[in-house]
Amino acid sequence: MPSSLRVAVVTPYYKEAAAVLRRCLQSVRTQTHPDTVHYLVADGFPQPEVLADWPDVRHVVLPNAHANFGCTPRGIGAQCALADGMDVVCFLDADNYLEPAHAASLVQLYERARAAGTPLDAVFASRTLFVPGHEYLRLAAAGEPVGGTFVDTSCISLARSAGFLWGAWCQIPRSIAPICDRVMCWLMQHHRLKVAWTGQPTVRYESNWAFSYRQAGLPVPAGGLHDDTLQHVGRDLSPEELWALLRVRWAFGQPGAPAPQP
Repeated sequence: MPSSLRVAVVTPYYKEAAAVLRRCLQSVRTQTHPDTVHYLVADGFPQPEVLADWPDVRHVVLPNAHANFGCTPRGIGAQCALADGMDVVCFLDADNYLEPAHAASLVQLYERARAAGTPLDAVFASRTLFVPGHEYLRLAAAGEPVGGTFVDTSCISLARSAGFLWGAWCQIPRSIAPICDRVMCWLMQHHRLKVAWTGQPTVRYESNWAFSYRQAGLPVPAGGLHDDTLQHVGRDLSPEELWALLRVRWAFGQPGAPAPQP
């Protein structure tokens, strides 16, 4: 019997190259789950010439850029999907792409849990890494075991039962936007969501981190890496701002990562 779950894939984009954006778009178009809708949200720099070839994509254009690691456009796209009645939302950064069975593998786990009387709020996929220009690589995502505490943004999916978190990306304070995926993971733990992992590496993650170049045995570029984005995470973030925006009380320790407080 065909699945009745409607799946949204939300992609924020900023200034990515057209070829990178097309790679992302094509990966969503080729999903084997039949009811998959792609929401593409331009963070102030729309590329209508690219979208002309993708009439089925729901293109949302924000009039000004936020440049906060996709948090604002990601949250707005997810809220649009929620309002459109989507059952599941997946998040896919524009420089990453999906294997064809990604949405289907998530839906299969949601439906299996629902049939067993133990519905899930979130299902996570796994990922393999490659560095720009080396898509043939299948680097292991070290330190991300199935059932672990960290999930990359592009591996996260949420059900409508967690609808209150679909747009929470918009509320993440700017100073911790570089670790927005970790913040979302902490929020899911804080709210005790029922989660499961597919155990399938259906996300292809383009890594601009130095460790991935070293893992691949390639020279580390002098520039263009993401490593520097973590230098000032959490700087001047007050407990009051965290409470006002996310309604949580977290203490930030060294080297800048927050820890949920019981």
